[in-house]
Amino acid sequence: MSTSSRPLHIFGTLWSLRQYPTKSREWSWVKKFAAIADAGCDGLFSAPIPELAERGGLQYLAVASFSRPGPVKAQFRAAKKLGAVALGIQLGDTDSKLADMIKLAIHIDAVARDFDLPYAIETHRDTFTETPENTLALTRGFRHQRKTTLPLCLDHSHFAVVRHHAPGTYWERLRKPVEFLNAATQFHLRPFNGHHCQIPVLTPAGKRTPEYRDWLTYLEGLFTHLHTRNTTTPVLAVPELGNAAPAYGLSCFGDTWLDAQALIKDLRRMWKSTQPGVTSLLP
Repeated sequence: MSTSSRPLHIFGTLWSLRQYPTKSREWSWVKKFAAIADAGCDGLFSAPIPELAERGGLQYLAVASFSRPGPVKAQFRAAKKLGAVALGIQLGDTDSKLADMIKLAIHIDAVARDFDLPYAIETHRDTFTETPENTLALTRGFRHQRKTTLPLCLDHSHFAVVRHHAPGTYWERLRKPVEFLNAATQFHLRPFNGHHCQIPVLTPAGKRTPEYRDWLTYLEGLFTHLHTRNTTTPVLAVPELGNAAPAYGLSCFGDTWLDAQALIKDLRRMWKSTQPGVTSLLP
């Protein structure tokens, strides 16, 4: 089997267009959906909201947050009703207890099987999986009880900030432990450095920023690794640049949607250029 046959599915996040271009002149849902499609995305990423029924031919990747079992079934039902291909989950809080989170993850897994809807636990700030240590304890505890792998959604930006990784070391540091990568079915690919979960993609002149080019070396390592996996399962990727509510960028950052469009193009190019035997296609 050729490793190059593995597809990359990109889901533009509605967060990139929240209060865009301004809070008072925010685009309509129809305009946002059209913009995400025109940017070359396969689908969109959002919490389950009724407006998604008007998204047209775009696929849908859902997201939810759970700290207790109560809302789990309702959120899976809402995502399933809207035709979601999978659900990304932010689990618990930073002070949640490991035993409780393992129990909750097992409950989520059972509900996911009932709804026949894939899911993944996201590594994310201000949740139980904020640190690699907590995430490792969760995944190993889940495996011990369920005898199977807990699916992960890797957002390495949070781990990078926790450790304040230096440029040039992102992939070297974040590729470990390999069991995280092997468990990952979803990826949130927000450009980051060791101090900011989100950095600008473009300079005011429209060139790629030096900090973003440092991040591209991480992306190259990640995509090269994903091409070596013996599977044709699609890689579900979110170019997760946030515009507002909450705002991850600083006031001096440029236009979020312009950055997101450049990132989407680079994700496509990097996915192609990291296939075996293909030379770099990046600008």
